[in-house]
Amino acid sequence: MWMKEIRRLVVQGGFLDGLEINFQSGLNCIIGPRGTGKSSILNLIRFALGNWSAQPREFIHRMSGLLEDGQVEVEFITEFDNLRRIQRRIGRYPQLYDGEGRLLQEGTDIKFNLEAYHQGELEQLLDQGGAELMSMLDRTIEELTPLQRELEANAAKRIQLQRDYETAAIRLSELKEKVERKNLLCQELAGLRLNEPEKRRQALVQESALFEFWEKLLSSRLKALRNMLIADYHSCHVEDTLLLNPDLIENLVIQVNQTLEVRQQLSDELIKAMEKGQASIKEIGQALAERHESQEDQIAAALREQGFADCDELVRHRQQLMLELAELTGCDEEYQRVFTQVQQLMERKQILLVEAQRLEESISSARKSTISRLNTVLAGNPFIRFHQHSYLEEYRRFLQQMLQGTVSRRMIDNIVRRFDPRALMSIVNQADTEILSRNLDCGSNDARQIIWVLGNRIDSGRMTEIPIRDEAVLYYRSKAGGVEAVNSYHLSRGTQCSLLLPIVLLARRPVLMGDQFEDHLDNACIYDMVIPRLLDIKKTRQVILVTHNPNIVVAGQADWVIAMTLVDGHGQLRLQGNLNEESVRREVMSTLEGGREAFCCRVEYLGVG
Repeated sequence: MWMKEIRRLVVQGGFLDGLEINFQSGLNCIIGPRGTGKSSILNLIRFALGNWSAQPREFIHRMSGLLEDGQVEVEFITEFDNLRRIQRRIGRYPQLYDGEGRLLQEGTDIKFNLEAYHQGELEQLLDQGGAELMSMLDRTIEELTPLQRELEANAAKRIQLQRDYETAAIRLSELKEKVERKNLLCQELAGLRLNEPEKRRQALVQESALFEFWEKLLSSRLKALRNMLIADYHSCHVEDTLLLNPDLIENLVIQVNQTLEVRQQLSDELIKAMEKGQASIKEIGQALAERHESQEDQIAAALREQGFADCDELVRHRQQLMLELAELTGCDEEYQRVFTQVQQLMERKQILLVEAQRLEESISSARKSTISRLNTVLAGNPFIRFHQHSYLEEYRRFLQQMLQGTVSRRMIDNIVRRFDPRALMSIVNQADTEILSRNLDCGSNDARQIIWVLGNRIDSGRMTEIPIRDEAVLYYRSKAGGVEAVNSYHLSRGTQCSLLLPIVLLARRPVLMGDQFEDHLDNACIYDMVIPRLLDIKKTRQVILVTHNPNIVVAGQADWVIAMTLVDGHGQLRLQGNLNEESVRREVMSTLEGGREAFCCRVEYLGVG
């Protein structure tokens, strides 16, 4: 949520303890001698609203020294014209209130967006390259925010899918080794040949197992039959009641009882027959055991003659193979399941990559049209040139890490220029050495080596999540009428800032806060380039500037002036008001012009009075 207007700041504790200042619509200027806390006011506003710098730890450390154990409170208007008040302390979650003082939210972090530039940030922006300048220009494109959020969500999903893929791929590699080991064991077991005496011993084991199975089965069936007959003994009789056909009913009862009696007799005979059979089976078992004992003695004698130790070792080896094979049971099925999972993860990621490409093209198209519009508004000075998908440093570092010791740096640079990460990964997955060697002007051996290295690294798929960012480059057209534009990197700091400021001061909706924009600018540049834009944007946008330049305050027709001073080592408010007030005008003259005497001296000396 972005900020429409800041109304009030209250500080309790720290360097600015007791400070209460108001803000108005339009241009608000904070003035005062150095060291009075002007920049601290902007930092406290950013801290309260959760709009921290790119180095949050360093920022919080500075805020801890500034605020100590105190609290900062900011009253503001949201983009939906709602009045809100937020309170925040170091190390605690903020508390958000509505205009009537009702608590709306606490226990979670909150962030409200505004556009803020700290002292020296414009110079650093150009040093960081065209990608950071593009990020600054993105603030001018309102329709870009939903696209960027959608792209960020897409990237988060792809990163998670890549992590899941790497985990599954590691598991798949382990299972592949197990399946290969299982196949080798099966081949070794099939090739293991027992001699004749050992085969006879195995036959004895099978006969004993067969006898034991049937003996236990018949015994359990006999026991179940006995229990059923004991619990299921029925008889038929008729209670005294009125019967219309007593003779037929009596015949029915007699017949049923006779049938049940016959059933019982037959069941008893069946049980006796099964018991007799079981006794016979036991006799057979005893005879089989005696015969087995005799046969085992014969087999043992035969084994001693043939070399018992070798055969026994063969049996132990076979048992060891069987045990190891048992531990690998089910690895084939799990391998197929994980293989399917890996394929599904790759397919889902591919779908997301197609969607990401669509979003990136939409974002680049919006940026291109916006830069074209800005060049028209800026009248070609500065002139902004758009370079799509040109920031390749992160991609280059990734490939250098992956292909280190495989190919030369020159070859890596060639890959980066010719293939984006997704195209390169597609070539690797398809093992297309021909297209790789043709585009890189290299031999097929080099192409195969690149594909082999990347194809065997399960983390090589991370390259598709590396953003190839768009870049914007500023160019300067001299007033001498030169047609050729000069890259801003070759210009002085002052000229660089003079090119950036018109872009920063374009009319947008969020609150704009700036800390001493004019440090590297001369007064003529401020008056010619900054003041006209300030006068224009303050009609629709709140601007809060810390400044030491009188042109910004006076020529910019500040709607509200806040003058700071230093008392007993603490920053305090000296006064606040608009330029119509005599006290405010005196303070502006004293602080920014060096006092009435110095100002009148310059006017008289230059002859402009």
